[in-house]
Amino acid sequence: MSRLVLTIFCAASDGQTIAAALRDALDAPVHLRREDVLGRDFGDAGTGERVAGTLLRMAVEVEIMAGQVAEAVATASRARRRLPFRWRTVAMLDGGRVE
Repeated sequence: MSRLVLTIFCAASDGQTIAAALRDALDAPVHLRREDVLGRDFGDAGTGERVAGTLLRMAVEVEIMAGQVAEAVATASRARRRLPFRWRTVAMLDGGRVE
């Protein structure tokens, strides 16, 4: 089965909660990265973000097997969060560790 990187883009305030839920459910390392999103995609924005025109987001990344995507997205959906999130997967062609 192929490996994927699942990235969930969520409100900065929801990042820790979603990351902890994924870590516990998948038993995998979870990476967090703060992002500023400039644009007009206000469907996911809080009131303050609409006024400022900048979305403050957290990218939550985890490497999983392709068959785990539905479970991971469902886990993130059940996590206690304030705003909607977006997600995507990217296939991993190669990877490893260098010492």
